[in-house]
Amino acid sequence: MGPELGARMFDYTVIGPAGAEDRRGGADGLRSAAEATGGDGFVWVEFDDPEPRVLAAALEALGFDRLGLAPQHASHRRPKVEIVEGAVMVLVKTVWYIEDTRQVETGDLTFFTDGRSLVTVRRGVVDPVPAVRRRIGAEPEFRAEGVPGVAHALFEAIVEQYDGAVEDLTDDVSDLERAVFSGQRVDRNQEIYFLIRETLEFQNAVRPLVPFAHVLKEQRDAPEALRHRGFGEVAGRLLRVDAAIETCMSLLTTVLTAHQGQIGTWQNEDTKKISSWAAIAIAPTIIAGIYGMNFDKMPELHWAIGYPLALAMMAVVCLLLYRGFKRNGWL
Repeated sequence: MGPELGARMFDYTVIGPAGAEDRRGGADGLRSAAEATGGDGFVWVEFDDPEPRVLAAALEALGFDRLGLAPQHASHRRPKVEIVEGAVMVLVKTVWYIEDTRQVETGDLTFFTDGRSLVTVRRGVVDPVPAVRRRIGAEPEFRAEGVPGVAHALFEAIVEQYDGAVEDLTDDVSDLERAVFSGQRVDRNQEIYFLIRETLEFQNAVRPLVPFAHVLKEQRDAPEALRHRGFGEVAGRLLRVDAAIETCMSLLTTVLTAHQGQIGTWQNEDTKKISSWAAIAIAPTIIAGIYGMNFDKMPELHWAIGYPLALAMMAVVCLLLYRGFKRNGWL
């Protein structure tokens, strides 16, 4: 480790049966604290959108630098799980739903652990860490669960956000479906496409975690640092959220197809109406055009009833055409 790396200072917490102690120190002190916990506690380093060099120094001090991680400056990092020699890195997307604008916003929470130390890195609005830290200070039973208990609590808080977001999303999809089939002639293609895009963003945040959820649910192949009795229930909820998102996506796709069919029907109806009125309008135009040719040899030009007869003939032709189109459903 270079002198620059070793000189960096970190805020961290040493958690044991007696309680939690906040400390600040360099990489050597952080490593020593993690080694000194033995099997009775662990060290927790918490970061909020840190500088990449600071995070790298902490990970190297605790031996987590061998785990893969997308660059911290990347704006669209996908959920991922890495397990190397008992050390685990889990990147979980956090989700919150803005009902007013029907937008899905995402952040992420990454945690690294080997059972004796824990590093969490958070980005975005959702922050499950403070509530978990309060539990550490107030609940000795929770502290006794160690890293698996903290990892479970963090994961559970994130999945609770998923539950709330997918309920709001489902309500908006149902509202949009009712609006599409309400009988109003309103083009809602843009609304549907927008909601499909937001649903896809939500699905991209959850779907990559499905295989990991099965591992957590069965607990047979789960790493030691993530063996906790509550993971089975949380994993089941995650799978139900994924199924609900898939249902929303399927419904939106169906609604989009049906709505495009509606628009095609509306356009066909409009074409029929335009064609019908054009046909009705052209009949008197033809008659008037003939009488406007100024021929001398047209006997009806000298009839007393010639003008009213021409008007009556126009009206009768228009009426017959109108009744015919109306009977055929074009008007």
